[in-house]
Amino acid sequence: MFEKQIIIQNPTGLHARPAAQLTALCKGYTNNITILFGEMKINPKSIIGLLSAGVKKGSEVVIQVEGPDEDKVGNEIVEFLENLDE
Repeated sequence: MFEKQIIIQNPTGLHARPAAQLTALCKGYTNNITILFGEMKINPKSIIGLLSAGVKKGSEVVIQVEGPDEDKVGNEIVEFLENLDE
């Protein structure tokens, strides 16, 4: 299993457009993808799950990916999150 902890740097966190973009990215993979935020386990393939979590700038999250090419998929998701600028 791929697992990596990151800090969200995007000024708006995972709200509106960034959440929609992340959901679209994750839906392109067949892997099981989970974002851990505090006690929450978020399915990033669900825009409602992402928006209701309230992930803000400075939030610490853990990205978990299981399945084919999990390291490649996990690193692509981490790179996407680390390079959000709006």
